[in-house]
Amino acid sequence: MNWDALGAMGELFGALAVVLTLGYLAVQIRQNSDGMKVAAKLDIEKNFNEYTDLILRDTELLELQVKGLAGQDLEAIEEIKFSLLMQRATRHFSSMYYQYQTQDLSEDEWYESQRLIRWFTFAPGYRSWWEQNKKNYRVDFRNYLSKIFESGDV
Repeated sequence: MNWDALGAMGELFGALAVVLTLGYLAVQIRQNSDGMKVAAKLDIEKNFNEYTDLILRDTELLELQVKGLAGQDLEAIEEIKFSLLMQRATRHFSSMYYQYQTQDLSEDEWYESQRLIRWFTFAPGYRSWWEQNKKNYRVDFRNYLSKIFESGDV
């Protein structure tokens, strides 16, 4: 075997090694992407469970949320607490929307998230709170909620 043949075989093995390495990297990237989607879903579930646990542990907060979402008059301290509850919930909704936009949520997961967002944001007390606080949120999320409100679809 001459040097040219050995060189050609070396190039062939080198090319094969590159192809195998690229295939391996593609598999790793796909697995990482799938893992990110699972992590996003788990994060949403964890955050929502923390929120519901918070209001379920405190009957006064639960009553405040019901009263506030219904648009009933609140005392000054109740308004502050209600605003903080809505900020917490809205940050969670904004995070859901962001994860959907970055394709970390599947269409099915996003459907579930949208149902929750629509149910919550269609309450009269939420709408009133949103009008006063929407400037605190990203423009794309504000536009998303505006489209929901315009659609009238709960």
